[in-house]
Amino acid sequence: MADGNLDKKDAEELLECESIKKTLLLANKKWDRTFNALPDLITIMDTEHRVVKVNQAMADSMGVSPEKAIGKHCYEMVHGTRCPIDTCPHTLLLVDGAQHKAEIQEDNLGGFFLVTVSPIKDEEGKIVGSVHVARDITQRIKMENDLKKALKDKNMLMKEIHHRVKNNLTIMSSLLNLQSRYIEDESARAIFKDSQSRVKTMALIHEKLYRSGNLKLLNMKEYIEELSRDLSNIHLSNHDNVDLVLDLENIMLDVDTAIPVGLIINELLTNSVKHAFPENQKGTINVNFRKEEDGELLLEVKDNGKGLPSNFKIENSDSLGLRLIHSLTDQIHGQIEVDGSQGAHFSIKFRERKKGEKHK
Repeated sequence: MADGNLDKKDAEELLECESIKKTLLLANKKWDRTFNALPDLITIMDTEHRVVKVNQAMADSMGVSPEKAIGKHCYEMVHGTRCPIDTCPHTLLLVDGAQHKAEIQEDNLGGFFLVTVSPIKDEEGKIVGSVHVARDITQRIKMENDLKKALKDKNMLMKEIHHRVKNNLTIMSSLLNLQSRYIEDESARAIFKDSQSRVKTMALIHEKLYRSGNLKLLNMKEYIEELSRDLSNIHLSNHDNVDLVLDLENIMLDVDTAIPVGLIINELLTNSVKHAFPENQKGTINVNFRKEEDGELLLEVKDNGKGLPSNFKIENSDSLGLRLIHSLTDQIHGQIEVDGSQGAHFSIKFRERKKGEKHK
């Protein structure tokens, strides 16, 4: 009876073992199917760089069966070298035990890959190998390279456009200068000279954008300094009695704002030189440009000359230049204040244009 019970117990244990084996075999097959279904290239390696297992995608990329890859050194199989490459993420993992990622180009696998290497540890926390997951990023890299080339081509085109616009404006300025020589009427000649100055002001912006690495933003400190020098050479060469003082902060403006601001400065400086200091009166013209605490930009052009009439209003002025200043201030959504009590003092406040916002 005891032997019969023992036989029965052994039989039950045997059946249980068979059931466990079937369950494990089924689980292993399911794991293999899942492992081989993944599109990423997956390799499991030991600490000696030997392949323990690869999925079907990795085997296909190397042109071998998953079974034939087992036991081979990964650097021989993948890179065709006799030792690990210098940037081998598996080597780095064996040193610090941490996960590593790297973007590599591997022609033997057919392109660019994002490789993630994660440690495999035993029960005691000792590293016994690693799992390599290589994701094909060839198309992404190709798209990035295409975008970089397109951006480079666009920048070259934009530089060429700025260069040509500058050249055309320079030609216009020269033509105005030549034409003015044949005009005997002083007031008509002055109109031509003022137009020439405005054209040169716009040409200077396109020249600076062409020469700089930034095709959208202009350093206003550098621009105003150069613009002031040009205007001084034109208007102050015969006026040793007038000093020009600049106080400028390094502020970057987009081209759509820089052009009207440059024209405003041109008109204000020209107006001061022409009208503020009659009969060689000595004086000073100040140009200030800074950012206020509230974030607004403040442009000031002031002189200590004869001042403005008490009833002066810029919007009602008969002067084309002053009307242009008023219009340009509206264009940049600015507010202008005029004080003519102690010389002419023009203050214009405006905000930097937000990305995507356009001046009307």
